Amino acid sequence: MTSTVLLDEINCNCFLAELYSPVERERGDAFQTWSVTCTCQDGFVGDGITCYDLDFCAKGSCCRQGYGWSSELGCVDVDECSLPDQPCSPPQVCENTPGSFNCLVPPEDDLHSSPGDSRSVQFQCGGRQCPVGEDCISVGGSSLCADPCLHYSVLNDDWRSTTNYGPANGYHCDSSVNWQGWYRLFLGNTSVQMPERCVERYMCGTEIPLWLPLAHPQLLDGVVQRSVCGHYYYDCCYWRQNPIHVKACYGNYYVYKFVPTTTCNMAYCADVNTTVCSTCGVFDACVRDNETTWNVRGKVTPELVCGRSLLKVGLPNVYLEAAGLDASSAHLADGRCSAHEDHNGSVWYQVERREGLCGNTLETNTTHAVYSNSLLVYPVDGRNVSRPFGFPFSCVYPLETESLVRVGAKAKASMSLYRDSNYTQPYPAGQPVTLIAGSSLHVGVSVEESEAERFVVVLEDCYTTESPSPDNLPRTYMIQDRSMTLFIGCLHGHVCLFCV
Repeated sequence: MTSTVLLDEINCNCFLAELYSPVERERGDAFQTWSVTCTCQDGFVGDGITCYDLDFCAKGSCCRQGYGWSSELGCVDVDECSLPDQPCSPPQVCENTPGSFNCLVPPEDDLHSSPGDSRSVQFQCGGRQCPVGEDCISVGGSSLCADPCLHYSVLNDDWRSTTNYGPANGYHCDSSVNWQGWYRLFLGNTSVQMPERCVERYMCGTEIPLWLPLAHPQLLDGVVQRSVCGHYYYDCCYWRQNPIHVKACYGNYYVYKFVPTTTCNMAYCADVNTTVCSTCGVFDACVRDNETTWNVRGKVTPELVCGRSLLKVGLPNVYLEAAGLDASSAHLADGRCSAHEDHNGSVWYQVERREGLCGNTLETNTTHAVYSNSLLVYPVDGRNVSRPFGFPFSCVYPLETESLVRVGAKAKASMSLYRDSNYTQPYPAGQPVTLIAGSSLHVGVSVEESEAERFVVVLEDCYTTESPSPDNLPRTYMIQDRSMTLFIGCLHGHVCLFCV
């Protein structure tokens, strides 16, 4: 038996039908099942939900970029991935999306992938390919490859809350919003995220609330594509919306690249239950205990040693055990860098102080160089199905130092800084020297004595401080108790230190 109700909408006719079998009705255990059929009126074409005026659209003014006109179907998606000139460069994989396409980066390994498809998406910008994790973003009026975690708009609509009942407070719709770039969700002054669970119909200030059926990405995933579900009738994912892009950012927040919804009333939700995540520190993780409850877990204080050539980070075993973390699963930003050792009650990881090594990043200003990386540790229940706990760390090194040479009472010594290894091009005396991190600095020490040919110059201690005073701490020794930690050679009667 079928009971039918006619729904009149502009340019389309929709029929809503309740279906059940006579046997189910007689048993009395039938569940309500609904069927909706929509068709466009005469003079219009489309899928019944979106209808196009044939006469008006035949002029080619109806379709957005990435869509082509069909007199039978209306605006249809152009499959860029099937074109002769492939838009993606190997080994990237082209994936067609409504109105556009993605260039997906195959993961190096699946050990640190989050649930669902977490292949990174790479974007094109001005004829060049943006690095993984960046998008073509308008910055200062120019389109540049930039990190969306640093260039986003605040989306702060209280009506998007998962506790806001639409029929009582009015419906909202995201189909006509002119989305531009990336957005970070807020409720009040608190950062939140989209829900990862089915949201009851009519919540989030709309009729069809939109949510993510897959978990958010991890820090290492870069920009990923996520499908979006809309709850309608009795189906949590009755509506499958055009996918959006999502990125995880340091600081326990996410940014989203939203697209207009296909119809009204649909709107993206903000999960009020994730407000607790805004209290996470840099060494915390926000985890979901069940469908609605989120908690901050695993406060772990790492130990950091910023050495001359190595960056070392240690995690106390007592904290790892309390947080349920598996030390053997940890790795640096580059998942291949996972070597570790147990020492004095802590598990230590290290990386050489070189840009790009194991995912090291380098930022410099006029006075300092900052090397940064992250240590990712997974729960003991397996890293294939869990999000890692992230421990970002940084070491700051001065680019300029002042030095003082102390010698015996009858001798005179001087120290000079040179541009080259031949010690023929000194830097101007008394002026600051600024070097790019990783550059070589050649230090020449000369001693003047009336009978110099009878003596050998011995440097017992040679060190740098962060101020003009030789008594200030900390000291970085190049030579200590005549024990050399750097290469020392003799050139033109000078004792020379080669600092790298």
